[in-house]
Formats: sequence, structure tokens, C-alpha cells
Amino acid sequence: MELLAPAGGFPAFEAALEAGADAVYVGAPGFNARALSRDFTFAEIGSMIRQAHGAGKRVYIAMNSLVKEAELPAALEALSCFESLRPDALIVQDIGLLQLALAHFPSLPLHASTLLSVHNSLAAAELTTLGCSRVVLAREMTIEEIAAVHRSTTAELEVFVHGAMCFSYSGLCLFSSLHGGKSSLRGQCVQPCRRRYDWQPSGRTEKGKDAPSQSGGYLFSMNDLCGIDLLPALRKAGVRCLKIEGRLKSGHYVGSTVAAYRMAIDSLDQPEDLRQEILRRAHSLLDDAMGRTRSSGYLLSSKPTEAVSPEQSGNSGLLLGRIKGIKQERQSDGKTRLSLQTTLTAQVREGDRLRLHDELNGERVSFTLRTLIVQNRKQKVGQTGQRAQISLFIDQPGRFDRNFQGSLFRVDVEARIAAEKSSRERSKELAGKRVPPNRSKVEQILAQMAWKAETEQAGAAGKRPHFSSGRRVEGRSELPCWIMLSSVADLRERLPVLPQRILLPLHRDNLRQLDQQAAVLRQAQPKIIWQLPPILHEAELAWMREQVLRLRAAGWHRFALGHCSQTGLFAQQQGLELHGHYTLNLLNSASLHAVLPLGLRGTLFSVESEAANIAAALSHFRRRQRGSRSAAMQIGIYAYGRPPLFTSRLDGAHFRWQQLAVSPKEERFSMERRDGLTLARAVQPFSLLHRRQELAALGIDFLFLDLSGGPVKKEAAALNTLLGQEDGRRGKRPEVLTGNFSGVLI
Repeated sequence: MELLAPAGGFPAFEAALEAGADAVYVGAPGFNARALSRDFTFAEIGSMIRQAHGAGKRVYIAMNSLVKEAELPAALEALSCFESLRPDALIVQDIGLLQLALAHFPSLPLHASTLLSVHNSLAAAELTTLGCSRVVLAREMTIEEIAAVHRSTTAELEVFVHGAMCFSYSGLCLFSSLHGGKSSLRGQCVQPCRRRYDWQPSGRTEKGKDAPSQSGGYLFSMNDLCGIDLLPALRKAGVRCLKIEGRLKSGHYVGSTVAAYRMAIDSLDQPEDLRQEILRRAHSLLDDAMGRTRSSGYLLSSKPTEAVSPEQSGNSGLLLGRIKGIKQERQSDGKTRLSLQTTLTAQVREGDRLRLHDELNGERVSFTLRTLIVQNRKQKVGQTGQRAQISLFIDQPGRFDRNFQGSLFRVDVEARIAAEKSSRERSKELAGKRVPPNRSKVEQILAQMAWKAETEQAGAAGKRPHFSSGRRVEGRSELPCWIMLSSVADLRERLPVLPQRILLPLHRDNLRQLDQQAAVLRQAQPKIIWQLPPILHEAELAWMREQVLRLRAAGWHRFALGHCSQTGLFAQQQGLELHGHYTLNLLNSASLHAVLPLGLRGTLFSVESEAANIAAALSHFRRRQRGSRSAAMQIGIYAYGRPPLFTSRLDGAHFRWQQLAVSPKEERFSMERRDGLTLARAVQPFSLLHRRQELAALGIDFLFLDLSGGPVKKEAAALNTLLGQEDGRRGKRPEVLTGNFSGVLI
């Protein structure tokens, strides 16, 4: 099995090689899904490739962010640079970028990123057929499911075996984007899952006020994944590559973690007693790396009980102890001295860099330990189990109160400072070197794409360029509406608009109603599209294939895909009409063209996009499509609904279904368990209904109105209110989320 290590800086890269990594992955400048303080340059990446290859090691490039329309020329230039640098593979998420690389840069091996949510054998097989030489599986899969993928496909499998876990399936998290414009799919996630949340009880007090919040915790802050004890089972399951997460981690962390896994891998065929001794030493190295609390994640169970510890924060670092209560003293220089006591759970010494974390409000303060009192005496070092008093000084009195409850951590700052110095020195050596892109090749590709340079300039400036959509707009141009319902029974309800299409989730409850609601289904059949879920666990694949065949035999021919690989469920079937959901994450014209060979008649554009990006992407797509023999494809936009902010497999005992969770930023959302998934939906609906005329002018073909996020009567009433307000009827428009439409997606 290959051991693959992360590197966000030169020290981590060198530490990984020295500790025994077989391969290292680094981020592509400007196009990787980790917001580093500074990207590597192409010259720096070239030097790492040469160094690694000289040592018989491999380098993979994580070019795994979604690409906006204005960024396509720069993305093509990056591909041309990598073509000359010859890395061992590119890790890609954006399906448009994937197709561009396959078509124009065939010498570059491609790996399907975990952000593509490869969670079953169907997805692995389809992406392998598409041209990916390896697929990185979703972190939510069990070892049994991984083994099933190996048995069912020829795909080369890579799995994350250590490091940070996201609460939501990668590729399906919208929280950071819709609540702040920073997309997790573009490496800008603000990590809302790491915050503390309280539960807001339903109902009101006698005076009509909201009931007080109830204590919650770090409800979504996943413990780190650690699969070091499970390597024999992973090898047996057919895993080709073991991946360590952590491109934001220090060289010390990377070196210690790689060394631990190198020892464990090399001991796989040793006698059991010797292997266990080596594992004990390996765990000691992982302790020294100062990561988060470790667990086996989903590897052993689809419902892991230890994946989240809601009572503690998801801080990285070495936990030194719990703190309850802080004594404050105002000093003559105006500063406030804080004194806190704890029973040490690890060694600490003067000069260590510490972090104090308030578990109630999420407040954090970092400081260098100057004064340590152990057993009423000033000491240089405190040992595990000793009662210690620690002091620090802050400039803001009242920042912490006497009811403080929190944790104290030792953090790895010295190694980070040393790493930054080392990086500066090596970067200085390479500062004058350049890796020029093949501009003539890039221009040829852009010409084939019918791409115009003014798009790049307008989009890069954050402006909204004017593009002709090919549609005359006289006064208000009403777009047709497609409506999503949650149940077959909802077809009997009166809807606020006359829908052109009606989408129904393809799940067990709805299929059970086929006979019971035969009359209403027969009447609505010309409009109905069966919507497949974005997540299909391995055990559900055979059932889903059977249901697709059953529906086809009954005369149904319209289906919408939740994942690009789901075309594999319809192989060799004629007379189909397939569509794409917003979960395909189509953010540029290249991705729209990439799904045309799937036979899609229509698809939703990314729900994260801003208006300028929609305008540019649709203009280029339509311009190129006019010269193509491909069938026309309609493009819709998610214009109303409550899309899941989180889509998770975790079924935590600490969750309170149908009860509101409240973030420190006063974001409110409810939790629900549906079809084997945990979903978090905002209280405020997402709505672009007040921009309908503009959407028509941008070139959008239809509006997608999602009434499946709650009881249909309630959702229909809210939609009716919004439509009425926009049509000039009296009443104040309710507060809604508009995502990034009027801003700039970062």
C-alpha cells in the first residue's frame, strides 16, 4: 500500500519524505481546496517533483477546487504548466476541468477527488471509465463498503486513513458558502462545524417571548480519523493508497504522523506480538503530533458512536487540562491578569505556546507560558497529574468571566515558526525561476470553447458583464417553474404556481404509494421527474437498479441525477430523459459541456454561484453549443427552498430532531433524519424570486422551486408569500438567504 502524505510547505514536504512517505500531495496554485497562507509557485512545485523523483518518490497535485468561469484561462495555463512539470497525477473535483485535462492534456494522470463524493462502486466504476486512474473514496465509507467497491470494479482505491473529518459529505456542504460566501468546494471553508451550538426549544414563554436556549455543545465537530490499527483490514479490502490529511499542518505533525504509519505498514507481516509493540510506539508518535482526539471514523461502523465528542471543542493540540473558573486581577499597567488552575493531563513547561478555549462561547486566546505554579511553588516544568496554576495577561477586561468553563492546549508553534523560516529560504532560492505556460495551446483550447477574453476581465474584477442570452426580454419575462415535492401525496395539494415539471424523490415511501395514488400519478405523469439522491450507499445500489427498471417498465422515462455517475443505472435503456441536480456542482461552461455526453436534457447550475459567473458561463455555453451537434440542454437555477447546509451520514445520539440549533452567529437551522442521512436546513429559506427578471436576462431557462424542505403546506404558503410580495401585493418580504447571487463567490 502506498503511503501518501500532505505538504503545505517545504518543511512538511521534506519531513514527509524523510519519515518514509511513498508520495506527497501539494496544492495547485490558486486551484486547490485548502486556503493556505501562501500557495506554492510552479517553480517550487517543479523543484519538489525533481527532489521526490530523485528519491524514488511520487508527487500528486491537488487541483481540486471548483473553477469559476473567469478562472478557466488560468486553469488551462496551470494544466499546461503541469504538463511540462510531469507530476505523477492531478487530483481533480471539477468535472469540467476533468474533461479539459482528458481532452487536451492526456499525459497527465487524473485522480478523482474525495470532493466528488465517490461513495459506492457505481461512482468508482463510472469515474474509472471516464478516465480517472484512481478514485479517492468518501471518508464516510466502512471497510466492508470499501471491499465491496474493490470486488465490483477495477478502480484503484485511495482512502483517507488519518486526519481531520468533515461533518458533511465532502462535495455536499453548503453552510460556509450560503452563510458567508466562502465555499468549501473552493478551499475557503470557515469550518462552521467546529463552532459551538445551542438548542433552541420550540414554543414560547407565557409572555410570548422565545424560550431560552438550552445547552448544546460542539454538535458537529468531528474527532480526527485514525486508522492505524486497521491497516490489515484495509489491505485485505483492496486499498491501494493510504492518505493522510493535513496540508495545513506543520512539518512536525506531518513527520510524526508519517513515521507512525510507516512503522505500522512495514510491520504488517511481522508476528502479532511484535506488531502490537510497534503499534504502541506508533501511537506514541501520533500523540506527539498534537492533533485532535482520534477515532476510527466510519471505517468500522456506518453509525460510529465516538466520531463526535460534543462536550469538547475540536481544537488541535495537546490537551493539558480542563478549566473551571478563572480569577481576574486588574494590573497597574491596565492589563488583566488571569489565573487558572487545572490538573495536568500532559507535561508543560515555561516558554510553551498555549491556547485557552472557552467551551461556552468559542472564544480563544493564545499565549506563551511565563508563570507556572506547581504545589504552591514556581516551577519550570509541570508533570502529568500535578495540580498547576497558570497565569496569563490580556488587554480586554471582562473577556472571560468567573463562570468560565473550557480547555487548555499546548500547540505546536515553534515547529511552525521554523517551518516558515525554512520555506522563506527555499522560496528565495527559487524566486527568479518561472515555469511559463503554453499560451498558444491555451488560446487554441479557448477558441474551441468559444471563450471570449472579456469574460475573464469582468469576472476577475467582480463585475457583472452584460451577455446576450439569446432570449428577448420585454418587460417581465416569466420563466417556467419546476417544483420539487417530498411525497407523492403532495401532488394532491394546491401549488402556488403551475409547474412545467414536478420532481419526486425516488425513495421507498414514494414507491410504496405508486398503487395507492395511481389516479393522481396518472394525471401528473407527463410532468413528473424522479429525482435520485446524491448519496447512494453501497447496500442500496441493487435496490435502486431494480426500482429504475420497475419504473421504466411502468412507462416512466424522466429521471434526475443526484451524482454524475448515476447514468450507469440507465445503461442500454432507450427513450430516456435525464436531468441533473444542483449537487452535480456545475459552476462553469466547461462543466456544462462535460455533462452533455451523459445525455442530459436539462440541469441545475451550482446553487453557490454569483450572477456574474452565471451570465458568463451560460453565454459561453450557448455560444459553443450553437456550433455543436449535441442536443440542446436547458439550464435551471435553484430559486427557492431550504437546501441542506450539512448532508451527513452521522446519526448522533446528541442530535435533537426537528429542534432548532443556534450558532454563535445567530444562524438558526433544524436537524432532520431522512433516508439514512442527517440534514441541517436553515430556518430562513433560500430565495432568488425577487431576481426573476434578472435571471431570465442572464439566460436561465427555468426556476427550480424546492418544497421538499418541510411540510408542503408550510412551504407552499411561504413560497406564495414571496411570490405575492414580488408581484406587488401588500406585505413585507420575509427574510431570506440569497447566497452569493448578489456578491462574489470566494
